[in-house]
Amino acid sequence: MQTGYYISKKDYDTIINYAQAAYDTMKCEIGGMAICYQDEDGDWVVTDPVILKQDVTGSTCDLDKDELANYYCKAAKKHEKKNFRFCWWHSHHNMDVFWSGTDIKGINEYSDGDLSFALVVNLKRENKFRISMWKPVTLHEDTTLQIVDYKKSSIPKKILDEVENLCNKPVTTYTSWKDRKTTDTYPNPYQANIFGDDDYGYNTYGGYGYYAEGRINHGIANKALPPGQMHTYCWSKLVDWIDELADGRITYEEYSSQVDKANSELELMKSPCMFVKISMSELTEDVELEDPSMWIRAVNYEEEKEEKTNGVSVK
Repeated sequence: MQTGYYISKKDYDTIINYAQAAYDTMKCEIGGMAICYQDEDGDWVVTDPVILKQDVTGSTCDLDKDELANYYCKAAKKHEKKNFRFCWWHSHHNMDVFWSGTDIKGINEYSDGDLSFALVVNLKRENKFRISMWKPVTLHEDTTLQIVDYKKSSIPKKILDEVENLCNKPVTTYTSWKDRKTTDTYPNPYQANIFGDDDYGYNTYGGYGYYAEGRINHGIANKALPPGQMHTYCWSKLVDWIDELADGRITYEEYSSQVDKANSELELMKSPCMFVKISMSELTEDVELEDPSMWIRAVNYEEEKEEKTNGVSVK
């Protein structure tokens, strides 16, 4: 089916490579801009995708406003002879392609114009493309951007270097669930071993081995994972749950059931961290802005075993 909206394989590969590089290096989303121009046949073509300086997380990417203003000026001068509009694009890494509440707000920022375009992709190379007409009436149409001459290729070093230089991941503050008075800050929760030996004695967990033994299928099966990586898994899973709850893709009952199942599997693995359920009262419009570490509980099996022996419940 011909949609009338196209992108070349080269330009689409560039966007996917940016997305893959951001996920591989930081487990984050990434966003950028592109030009969408109308060709002589009346079709619209997305081209010249770029990334700008931005703050990125597992579920958001915020472009620097000054860099964005500079981009608008340079791109307008470069393409002034074409009938073009700007296209905002961003990635959803391993999630489905859809418009989250945050995405809708980003799209609405272009409502002062007459026409705008937005693109969301994932690492499976799927995409959703939105055409928004703002004047004389507001209309939105979602379609799929057609890729010309698709062929998968490796991520060029230039893409990796740009992602590293232009994307800033804000410092994440981790507060342990056991002791809310103790706060440790790390520059990157995906690299830091947040369960330090001094605080919890997790060096003693070496004997357990952290093997999934095929009992859980969330991307960590059959791997020996140190505590820091287990926290990474929990953190990433919470980001997905929060997005799904915020956008109504799962009900609270479905989420609650998934948490119970995941905790049971993590307990079998003797994972050093488990999930704490987000309460109904915490599911406000600001929940997507919270640090997912709030709902990760540190587990020390030796202490809990001793507390259970003494008749003290730790649940």
